[in-house]
Amino acid sequence: MLNAIGCLILAAVVFTQWNKESRAEDTMTQLRVEVAAAKQLADSETKRAADLERDIAVLKQSFEATRLAAVAAQKSTGTSGIQGQLDEARGQIETWKTSIATRDARIQDLESDLTATRRRLDEAIVKLKQAGAR
Repeated sequence: MLNAIGCLILAAVVFTQWNKESRAEDTMTQLRVEVAAAKQLADSETKRAADLERDIAVLKQSFEATRLAAVAAQKSTGTSGIQGQLDEARGQIETWKTSIATRDARIQDLESDLTATRRRLDEAIVKLKQAGAR
């Protein structure tokens, strides 16, 4: 009887240890999956950062080339050429503003004519209905 109780206690201890190891193994497997996912994310972010740094370097080179071209163009045309272009653009803007104002005035005139025509048409419809009712 005592041996049977001892065997049961020993079996309980073995089962408890096996259960703890099983839970620990499940936890380790889950942690390994998370570590793998984190490594993959870190690798993709590292690649993305390298791509962004390369893009930034290309943009800096492009900006520098554009700046140098602008300086060269400014030296060749002088500031008076740029000022002339700016004055010409301002004149064009004023022309556009005038054209837009003229167009808006014409639209308002047409709208008032349309309103007057619609009013006369409504009056004519009322007169026709009155005549039809007689």
